[in-house]
Amino acid sequence: MLRYFAGHWTNLVAAGQLVAVCGVLLGSLTYQFVLGELPCPLCVIQRMAFLLACVGPIGILLRAAEGRSDGGFLARGFGMTILASLVGAAASIRQILLHIVPPDPGYGPPVLGLHLYSWALVVFGCLIASSAIGLIALQDYPDAPPRVPAYLLCGLVVAIGITIALATFFMQGFNPLLPPDPARYELLHTFER
Repeated sequence: MLRYFAGHWTNLVAAGQLVAVCGVLLGSLTYQFVLGELPCPLCVIQRMAFLLACVGPIGILLRAAEGRSDGGFLARGFGMTILASLVGAAASIRQILLHIVPPDPGYGPPVLGLHLYSWALVVFGCLIASSAIGLIALQDYPDAPPRVPAYLLCGLVVAIGITIALATFFMQGFNPLLPPDPARYELLHTFER
């Protein structure tokens, strides 16, 4: 897939960011639906920050596929990714600090020795760094990637976002706030009463 976007660094960076975020979000959804590990409110905030971080790369790839890219739009796209990543990193750091005391086992099972919120901080840092690289390698009119792979990648992000929104609604139900330590899908239990 990289060869489709290798015509320009900006496209390659944007596509790489979307692939990384899709991998992280698909992993978190696997934890939720396969392992039954429901995300806490801070995890949901991190998921939303990942989705917001995708807005810039999606715009970059779609405008490049249409041949309408310009340097200002590309810079704004990477800037949006940096801002969303800073919000997500703040949520990740908050969750790490909540579970940093040694007797606390952390929230959820670890992956390769780190919990998902620790990995989220690493990925948010990578998004910030890759956006900086995209800004440094910025050119006004990048080569257009083929439309089909760009549209498929952007469609995957949208599908994951819809899945996360529905899963969060089912977890929250009609309550104004998410439960602090979710144990079930509240919407399903609302109709059992």
